[in-house]
Amino acid sequence: MYSACVQGFTQWRDVARPLLSAGIAPEEMEWRLGQHFEPLAPSIAASAALRLSRQLMELLEALSCYRHDGRWDLMYRLAWRSLRQPRLLEDAADPDVHRAVQMESAVNREVHKMHAFVRFREMTDEHGETKYFAWFEPTHDILRRGVGFFCKRFPNMEWMIATPGGTALWQNGELQFVETPDKSTLPKADAHEGLWRTYYRNICNVSRINPPAMRREMPQRYWRNLPESVEIQTLLRDGQASFAQRQREAMDLELAKARAMQRALADLPDHSGGPSACRRCDIWRHATQAVLGEGSTSATIMLVGEQPGDEEDLRGRPFVGPAGRVLDSALKTAGLERSELYITNAVKHFKWQPRGKRRLHKRPDASEVAACNHWLDAEVSQVKPRIIVALGASALRALAGLTDSIESARQLQIPHASGAQIVCTYHPSAILRADPSNAGQLSSHLVDDLRRARELAA
Repeated sequence: MYSACVQGFTQWRDVARPLLSAGIAPEEMEWRLGQHFEPLAPSIAASAALRLSRQLMELLEALSCYRHDGRWDLMYRLAWRSLRQPRLLEDAADPDVHRAVQMESAVNREVHKMHAFVRFREMTDEHGETKYFAWFEPTHDILRRGVGFFCKRFPNMEWMIATPGGTALWQNGELQFVETPDKSTLPKADAHEGLWRTYYRNICNVSRINPPAMRREMPQRYWRNLPESVEIQTLLRDGQASFAQRQREAMDLELAKARAMQRALADLPDHSGGPSACRRCDIWRHATQAVLGEGSTSATIMLVGEQPGDEEDLRGRPFVGPAGRVLDSALKTAGLERSELYITNAVKHFKWQPRGKRRLHKRPDASEVAACNHWLDAEVSQVKPRIIVALGASALRALAGLTDSIESARQLQIPHASGAQIVCTYHPSAILRADPSNAGQLSSHLVDDLRRARELAA
C-alpha cells in the first residue's frame, strides 16, 4: 500500500505520474489532503514517464479544485483507467466519468460565481496609496482557477482577493498567492458604498425581480460580502406583489395561447406523411429529422420523454445519447428490458439553440407540446399500454395537462384519457445536470419509479 499527502494539483501530478508509470493500481493507493508534501520512494520516482491526453489533464485540474476528500482517489482512478481505456471519457454513463463531469461543472459554476459576486472595497495603505480589497468565500478551491479574469480586467490597479484558503495579490503587474491575513484586520466597507447602494436602488426594477430565480443564481451565502445586500430584502418586498401579478398575467396568456392552438389544430386534417411531414409548429425547420417512437407495439409499459436530443436528432432514434445511457442503466437495475417497452417523446423534433459549435437543448413551450399531442395520442392508441411513464415535466404536461413539480407528481395516482395509469418520474437528463450531491438521489428515484411501473403493469 502506497500513501501520499498532497495539497494541490501540481503536487498530485508529480506524485501520480511515476505511480502510473509503475502500474500501481488505484486500490493500492491512499491519498490524503495535507499541508506537507510527501515524496515517493526513490524506486518509484525513477520509473519511466508517460503521456496523458490534454482533455484528461484539464479535467483532472478542475477536479483538484473540488472540495471533497475523495477527489484525489477519483483523479488517480480516472488517469489509471484512461491508460487502459483510451476512450473512457467518451462514456458519459460510466460512474467515474459521470461523477467527474458533475464535479467539473460545479467547479466551473463556482468560478462563474466568483467573477459575478466579488466586490472590491477601496482602501488606503500607510503611504496614502489607493488599493482595493475583496473577500470571497467559495464552496470549492477555485481562487487560482478564477483569478486570471481579474488580472485581465484590472491590470493597472493594485488589489487583493482574500478567501479562507488563501489570498491572491496583484501588485505591479505580478500575481502572488499568499496566506490570508486575519479577517478582523480587513476593511468592512469604504466611503463609496453609500453612493453605490443609492445607485443600486435607483437602477433596480423591482417589478422584474423574480425571487426564486434570484436566490437560485445568487445564493444567500454570497450576500454578506455584497454591499448592495442590505437593500435586497427591501427590494424583494417591494417587488413581490408586482412579480406575482406579472406571473398571473403570463400564465393566463400562456394558457390562452395553448388553448387557441389546440382549437386550431382540432380543425386541421391529419398529415399523411406522419410526424416527418408535420408542420404544426416551427421546430421542424431547424431539426434534422423527426424522431419517432420505437419498441414493442404490444408493450404494457410506454416511456414518454420530452423531445429528442442532439444525438437522437442525428441518428433518428429516441434515447440513444447520454440521457439514453442513463435510462438504459436505470432500466437494467429496475429489471426491465428495453426491447419489451415502447419508448417515445412528447415532441418529435429537436428544439435547440446554438452555443458556439454545439446545439444546446431548448425546452419546447406549451403550444409546441400541444402541436405534437396528436402524434403522441396516436402512439398511445396503437400500443394501448397499461402504464405510461412520464419522464419529466414536459411529458407530464403532454400526457395529463399537469404543471406540478416532479417531486410532488411522483406521489400522485394520475389517470390517462386512454385508461392507462401514469407514473411520473425524473428525466434522465435531470440526473446528468444535477449537482453531484443530488444526482445519486435522483437516480435512485428514477429506478424506484421504474420498478413501481413494472409492478403495476404486472
